[in-house]
Amino acid sequence: MTRTLRAGAFTAVALSLMLALAGCVGPTPTPTPTPDAVPPTSAVPTQSAEPVDPLTTVTAIVARPEALELRDENGGIVATLDYLSAPADAVATLTTVFGSVPADEDYDGSNHFPPSTGHRWDGFELWEQRYVDRWEGVVDELSLARPAFMVQFAAAAARDISLSTAGGHQAGGGWDELLAVPDLRHNPSGCSGPYLDFIEQPRVTADGVPYTSKVSVEFRPTEDYSTIRSIGAPVPVYEDGCA
Repeated sequence: MTRTLRAGAFTAVALSLMLALAGCVGPTPTPTPTPDAVPPTSAVPTQSAEPVDPLTTVTAIVARPEALELRDENGGIVATLDYLSAPADAVATLTTVFGSVPADEDYDGSNHFPPSTGHRWDGFELWEQRYVDRWEGVVDELSLARPAFMVQFAAAAARDISLSTAGGHQAGGGWDELLAVPDLRHNPSGCSGPYLDFIEQPRVTADGVPYTSKVSVEFRPTEDYSTIRSIGAPVPVYEDGCA
């Protein structure tokens, strides 16, 4: 009986000791979750500016006897339009320069001029020459005397684009001031002109006879001869009679 009590007491003590040790260890801590790794922010690519069409920088058009010059505000030549080049290309270029399509109108030819199509932007006119009908075969090849197109300035500006000669003369300028220019030339026949910016080109007739063709920038007065009505180029100079 005594042995049984001792065994029970020992068991109770051992159980108490185990519970006490268990209380010292305590509950297992819950692990704190680590935040998900934030991916590095990618640099937003800088969008490059749209390229500027040089033709949109044109502020002035200058008529010369051999070509039309398109200039920027600093006087630099952005492009030139050869009067012997394709009229469609010239019209496309000028459409960009003026920012709009032209008003077009067809005209019948005459004994002096072939059929043509006028392309107008306000005071600027491009005359596309069409060597058709009775003009077929008359012009074997294009020349400044018979170009693919001609131009005419009927105002000092068109769509905010200045229109002038190399010397700065513009439609609407004083006629007397023009006549006072030392380099101004008059057509001896009196049927056209006066002129500025002459150039000469060696040519050969259909019979093989060499001659010199002269072309220029021409001025036309108003009816009362007070101002410059229009400026045209290229205009052939016929010194011994009208064509």
